[in-house]
Amino acid sequence: LQRMFGHEGDEHYLAGINGKSSEFHAAMGLCILPKIDILIQRRIEIAALYNQNLNFNILEKPVCYLENSFFNNAYYAVVFKNEPQLLKIIEILKNNGINIRRYFYPSLNKLNYLKDQNDCPISEDISVRVASLPSYYDLPNEDILRICKIINENIIND
Repeated sequence: LQRMFGHEGDEHYLAGINGKSSEFHAAMGLCILPKIDILIQRRIEIAALYNQNLNFNILEKPVCYLENSFFNNAYYAVVFKNEPQLLKIIEILKNNGINIRRYFYPSLNKLNYLKDQNDCPISEDISVRVASLPSYYDLPNEDILRICKIINENIIND
């Protein structure tokens, strides 16, 4: 459990680490290194397709305010209006064979095994409303469009 970030799903038990790497993982990383530019470009294309097709009149996406900084597109996070809306979308997508996951949930100051927890109102607010949408190299464009359609249709009805 400690090697898996200290949690299973949304249940956090202890301070964990991302200690899942092995020699095999390192070898796989070296194997894809010559293709890294192609992999990054595909992530950019996936993000662009989400950007063009999601309803950002209702959804939000994280914004990078640091000068000379940019997103690496390793994840595609969206912020919903409220937690019930997020949970509804997670369930609807799951029923359609699409898994999304909550992103940086819960707010770290809310973990029960930490002492002297301070209030972090921004983190607490965002952490209950943010999810990471599917984003991987061979994710078909048709699936991205389907995900966008399902989300848009179901957040408009709220």
